[in-house]
Amino acid sequence: MLKCIEVSRIDALGGVTLFFWFAIVFLLYRSAQEYFFGRRYFVVTLMAMLGWLVAVFLEISAITPTCKIIWAQAAWPFIVALPTAWAFFLTDYAAGSAGQGRRWRIVPLIVGPVAAAVVAATNSRHQMFYGPDTGPVVVDGRLVVSFDHGPLFYAFAAYIYIFLIWAVVVALIGSLKASAQHRTFFIGLLLVTLVPGLSNVLYIGFGVTFEGFDPTPFAFSVALFILSLMIAQNRLMDVGSVAKDLLFHNSPDPIIVLDAEGRQIGANPEARRLFGPEVDLTQGVDDQHLKMRDFFDEIIQTGGQPARRTLTARRRYFEPDVFPVRSVYGTNRDVIGWVLRLQDSTERRFLSSALQAERDFLSQLMETSLSGIIALDAEGAIMFINAEAERLLGLQGIPVREVNLSDPDWAFEWPEGVPATGLGHVFARLLEDSRPIRNRRLALRRRSDRERRIISCNASLLQSADGEARVVVSLTDVTDQHRTENNLRDAVAKSESESRSKSQFLANMSHEIRTPLNGVLGMAEVLDRLVHDPEQKKMLTTIRHSGELLLTILNDVLDMSKIEAGKLELEAALFRPDHLAARIYDLYIVSAEEKQLELDVFTSGRAEVQRIGDPHRVMQILQNLVSNAIKFTHSGEIAVSFSCPVGKPMVIEVRDSGIGMTEEQLGRIFNAFEQADGSVTRRFGGTGLGMSIVSKLVEIMGGHVTVESRLGEGTAIRVTLPLEEA
Repeated sequence: MLKCIEVSRIDALGGVTLFFWFAIVFLLYRSAQEYFFGRRYFVVTLMAMLGWLVAVFLEISAITPTCKIIWAQAAWPFIVALPTAWAFFLTDYAAGSAGQGRRWRIVPLIVGPVAAAVVAATNSRHQMFYGPDTGPVVVDGRLVVSFDHGPLFYAFAAYIYIFLIWAVVVALIGSLKASAQHRTFFIGLLLVTLVPGLSNVLYIGFGVTFEGFDPTPFAFSVALFILSLMIAQNRLMDVGSVAKDLLFHNSPDPIIVLDAEGRQIGANPEARRLFGPEVDLTQGVDDQHLKMRDFFDEIIQTGGQPARRTLTARRRYFEPDVFPVRSVYGTNRDVIGWVLRLQDSTERRFLSSALQAERDFLSQLMETSLSGIIALDAEGAIMFINAEAERLLGLQGIPVREVNLSDPDWAFEWPEGVPATGLGHVFARLLEDSRPIRNRRLALRRRSDRERRIISCNASLLQSADGEARVVVSLTDVTDQHRTENNLRDAVAKSESESRSKSQFLANMSHEIRTPLNGVLGMAEVLDRLVHDPEQKKMLTTIRHSGELLLTILNDVLDMSKIEAGKLELEAALFRPDHLAARIYDLYIVSAEEKQLELDVFTSGRAEVQRIGDPHRVMQILQNLVSNAIKFTHSGEIAVSFSCPVGKPMVIEVRDSGIGMTEEQLGRIFNAFEQADGSVTRRFGGTGLGMSIVSKLVEIMGGHVTVESRLGEGTAIRVTLPLEEA
């Protein structure tokens, strides 16, 4: 074996083999410097190619047939590994996959070459790889070996063809599916795969040789060498270069490439879409192209630094950016071209114009606002003030920077006359607790005429994007409103005082009148016992009835005065609703019979159960309701019902068949000193306080009153009192 390693001479074929070997080494070095999909399998392919070329070189250089056969057999592990790794490389590259998680590929990459090595090494025993007819022959004066291919040879050849067919199919699919700018490279991969495959078919099937040797390794070497040139020139296997290429072709901005002389040598799809697929902008055909031509000339003349401007094309606006393309060779890195990118600024210009219009509108809105608006910084200094605020504060014609809100000349004070700390300090407090100030009134001396004005202030905290806190204040002159409110307040106080005086006067007068009236009624009752003459008794009865009516009026006036003064107090005593019902019946049955009216009093529920309340005031409510029912009913009946369900409010209903009321009269039924109309007072008498007192008493007890009435059909009044059960 060691004797077969000796190389006595290197002929032309051996030199060619060494050339290809070094070319593959260079390609292996380049592959290690770049990242691309399937790189690990591409490296395995190159290493297998190097091993195969070493075996071929030693086979060519060997002198004895035995050594040639040994090196031919030694090449087979690499022959099997090469198409296997090549198929895996093409699969990952075409799919854009790093090949992670495909551990099963290790099996064919190891098992296949190992099996080929074992079979070739043991061929002397079974002679099923190279048959017994294998031996030396002379071809064109060169000693070569004629191989007798056995069944295992063809088995491994079939194994190799499986992966070669796999690689061809992958490259073919990639050629069909790749984008236009990448299709040429995939076609190159397809040819690189087909050439060694066809050479191997010619060798095995038709005995075609190269100088008496298998041409397959040389074909593979040539193919890989061509691939190295494709990588060096196109760099399509470099992911970064592919990404840059995609960026150029898929950029939404038009990109134009110029050479050093300013000639257009390239354009991306967006530029071709904008200017036309075949139009050369350096050849002026219209005003638009002439302007671009002038801009290209300026790029060349200024060394890539033209004056900033906005270019227009197809009714759109573009901001140009110019980038130099420098030579990759030499130390000076000379400029060999220019890349012009046109950034579409149409939308930005539109938004900028819209934003400026919005700012102008807001500025105009602030200046025409009827509210004064001031912006203060954290120190209380004015940052902005609109025209209305200048008018309110009397600052017309005074520069804002000269205004100091802490100046005592402002004479800030609260409307009550208590001195204030100043507008700036008031709103500086807003910065501490971040709570808005609403309708805060301040008095000040206007700077222009020193007139005292009352202003209403609203303020809120504004946090800017830079984190600086500001206070926005709106001012409204409420001097006239403040004066009006004070006048109204004084008028209300005066009215309340007069009302209290009236109530006190009524109470005093009621007491003063009731004292002699009680004496008159008492003497009339005593005199009634002494007088027996019917005519005189009739006169005494009239005196007593008139006195009792006057006493009732006085009691109503006194109760109304107490209610208005808020001095009416209710008792909390126990009473039975059925007892009240019996008393009402006893009190008014005679009056009802005198008018030939039917009076019915009903109770339902648990009327015998005691409730807690003021029985005197409940009786007063009943008397007012029943007396009105009798007063305004000429014929028919009057029904009084007590509904006392357990655990629920007590409901009293008084229903009559009297004169009834209209909707308009119902709206005034609870007004004090009012009746349905003037004729009612003349026909039936009364002060109009009864229903008002009922409403007030029921409200004080926490209940409510509802009234249903139709003119000429009668009235139903329902009183609901939430009195607890004892």
